Amino acid sequence: MRMVIKTALRFCLAFPLVVNAAQGDKALMVEQKLLTGMQAMQNLALNQAVGAFSEISQENPNYKLVQLMQADLLALKAGKQEMLAEYRKSHPKTISKLEDEARVRWQFAENALQKNSGFEHYVLKSAQQKYMVIVNIPDSRLYLFGADKNGKMQQLADYYVTVGSKGAGKQKEGDKRTPIGVYHVVDMIEDQRLPELYGVGALPINYPNKWDKSLGKTGSGIWLHGVPRDTYIRAPRSSRGCVVLNNSAMEKLLTEYSLPLSTPIIIVDEESSQLTFNRDSVYLVDEVRAWLNDNQPGLAWKDVSIFRYPSEENLYYVTFPAGKDKMVHQFWKRDLEGEWRIAVQDTEAKEIKYVFR
Repeated sequence: MRMVIKTALRFCLAFPLVVNAAQGDKALMVEQKLLTGMQAMQNLALNQAVGAFSEISQENPNYKLVQLMQADLLALKAGKQEMLAEYRKSHPKTISKLEDEARVRWQFAENALQKNSGFEHYVLKSAQQKYMVIVNIPDSRLYLFGADKNGKMQQLADYYVTVGSKGAGKQKEGDKRTPIGVYHVVDMIEDQRLPELYGVGALPINYPNKWDKSLGKTGSGIWLHGVPRDTYIRAPRSSRGCVVLNNSAMEKLLTEYSLPLSTPIIIVDEESSQLTFNRDSVYLVDEVRAWLNDNQPGLAWKDVSIFRYPSEENLYYVTFPAGKDKMVHQFWKRDLEGEWRIAVQDTEAKEIKYVFR
């Protein structure tokens, strides 16, 4: 029986449901209800599952995954599964995308038990950024971090996201892949300036960065953005390369958090559950600090950020201010003799304005 309920149950394990449903965060509250309904399915508490999905559907009538789960459950209770089986035969691509979302949603709940966003793995040192974002493509998840009163980064929220239809590792214009790397926000585009496709707003990032260009990568217009208003959310792999959020989650980033220009956006292609400590990072930090002492003697160490570069062996990204108006971006890589070197360096204005394309 090829039903979403079967797909969801295939990934259900007997563990407590863990979701960071922050109070007042609509996107996370909807996800909590979704996973509660899926867990009720696992326990064969069909009435409870129908109730959870009905509540979501009433508040979000455009949520197609929930609509399909409701239909499956009601057909199962009425003994009329053959009606839905015919629909599935006629719409295999649509059903496959919805099942992918069900799988990704549940796997996130399972991995959430490990409480590993990847922050400690990728962020070796952060300067005085107000916020920081990690997008994990295998997890279809965006993690938002913010500085507390002591300047220490704390996780504030995490949201399901959609990425490129061809997956990760953008190489060229039009390949429908999401780039992997360390980027930063370069503009904020309001709802009024956007076509309906992009929802309530967009945050463009600086792909391709200097490292991407050194490798010959091309393309432009990679954004974090919302969805059309007749859509609750899209399948895990269905964008043209952008990172796409539910509109309520996107509004949080734009209004409540108001992510400023230069907010770091780290996009990774490694499952968070597989990340481990790498001792090389300790040596790299020492090398960077020694280089800065020799070459930037007036620079305060607190103003330096160091990131492990995703999906690149022995590559680290270092950034720091150069006077009041500029930022230096360095890409450190270990050479064949085992020495750390600056492979690529770039200096740019602190606030880069994106030109709408």
